[in-house]
Amino acid sequence: MHGWQTLIQGSHTCWFDERLFPDFSVDAFEPAYWQAQDAVTGQSRGRGVTWFVRHHGLSLVLRHYWRGGLMGKINPDRFWFHGVESSRAMAEFRLLGQLRDLGLPVPRPIAARLQRQGLWYRADLLIEQIPGARDLVHLLRQQSLTAVQWQSVGHLIARLHQVGAYHSDLNAHNLLLDANDQVWVIDFDKCGLRQSGPWQQEMLARLRRSLRKEKELYDQFEWDDTRWDWLMSGYLSDF
Repeated sequence: MHGWQTLIQGSHTCWFDERLFPDFSVDAFEPAYWQAQDAVTGQSRGRGVTWFVRHHGLSLVLRHYWRGGLMGKINPDRFWFHGVESSRAMAEFRLLGQLRDLGLPVPRPIAARLQRQGLWYRADLLIEQIPGARDLVHLLRQQSLTAVQWQSVGHLIARLHQVGAYHSDLNAHNLLLDANDQVWVIDFDKCGLRQSGPWQQEMLARLRRSLRKEKELYDQFEWDDTRWDWLMSGYLSDF
């Protein structure tokens, strides 16, 4: 399995890539572990705190899995246990590896953890940070993208659909552009590989709603229907 190894320690089950993390330990999922090594390079706040750290020359992202909505207020980070393979972190870890094997620009998975607590579990994921990449929301608040760049976004979505890669939350925050104009897609929680179906158009519709929502939020946001037409021209050229 791609050189991935399994470590079982007490209530913890971990998968990790020993080529990238030969000195792996369960502690790697604890922010305090990185703080003690002065290896934290930043953090971002959303549903919870996402940590950015450095290890063996790699820039990594440490993410804990949180619940959203009303359930998240009652039970912020525990999930019903249905088996290791189907747990949130392991499923995303495995899917990222599969997508990279297919040549898709997604983050490299480094390690995943499931912490069992009776009928429940908590989960964490370590992935490689994409160097020099900024999400579409950040970019469009500062500048306008060219037609070629928008077409590249469309090409990427088409590639996802061609291999059957379903993304449950394709929004403007989860599409990134790096310094070389390479488009990346992130956050594959609750995603998977599927046969072709209506979900493909639903993914596009979700992204368009996301862009419209961001347009309403900010005085400057360089997006309109013409840009969407550019994106779709890139998408349709691959079919």
